[in-house]
Amino acid sequence: MRLSAIIATKNRAATLSGTLETILRQTVPVDDLVIVDQSADASTRDLIARFARDLRTADAALPEVIYLYDPTLSGAGAARNAGIERAGGDLLIFLDDDVLLEENFFEQLAAAYEGNPELGGVQGIITNYSRPPLRGRLLEEFFFIGPFRDERMPIYWNAEHLRHQSPIPVRKFTSCLMSVKRSALGPDRFDADYNGRGEDIDLSWRVSERYPLVIAPAARARHLRTPLARSPESWLTASLLGYCYLYHRIWNTSVANRLCFAWLKCGFALVALVSSIRKRSIAPWSAFMAAIRNAHNARYV
Repeated sequence: MRLSAIIATKNRAATLSGTLETILRQTVPVDDLVIVDQSADASTRDLIARFARDLRTADAALPEVIYLYDPTLSGAGAARNAGIERAGGDLLIFLDDDVLLEENFFEQLAAAYEGNPELGGVQGIITNYSRPPLRGRLLEEFFFIGPFRDERMPIYWNAEHLRHQSPIPVRKFTSCLMSVKRSALGPDRFDADYNGRGEDIDLSWRVSERYPLVIAPAARARHLRTPLARSPESWLTASLLGYCYLYHRIWNTSVANRLCFAWLKCGFALVALVSSIRKRSIAPWSAFMAAIRNAHNARYV
């Protein structure tokens, strides 16, 4: 299979530089590398120009670089879709601009497909996500049920112990390290009209209705998750809106799922209430109510 890597980037030339360095060290190179730049300045453009010059002077088999600059694109989903249209590969590998790949990352992705030709998608494993405190894990175990349970996180938390394990079946992918066969993707694309959490789960879930998906523990990378100044209120709002998006897009299909969603909202309400009491502030509860109102007013197609 021809391999294409697609990176959507915006205003993060420093972290993108590290990602590109790990791509150059791969034991199996991709055939083309599509970089979709939404940055407000020229720093990323200058980085890519230097990177392309270095490739031209190198002797090794290195990827063709396809650079698309379009700051008018709204969100990573729209940028990834633009990358899909320009990529020439049979296998599409989506990477964030702040991941550091181990040297055999692409090799292990390809090996997973070769070991099971029926697969529609393979995701790598994130090795640097810390296990949350017991209180947070118990909360997720109790309130996140049915399709809302995140099967990926326990895999990430146990990345070191799973290093030599066979690929693990999942239905949800993380867009920072996911790959899909173009034939399995078909007409499906990332939701270009949505700019929040969950568009990667939305797409991978749709693909999983037709083809099996796995996480390959041998395809390993660190996700730097460039820190942002987020208050607990903004985290609560963004998380709840993301789950509302997924529910209305793909999971409001049965009475059981509706009950799971109602129970999840009870969990978010409990978190907001306890946080408001502990902080002696109505801000967390207000954030919860705002998320509920925003989700109710949003249109999900």
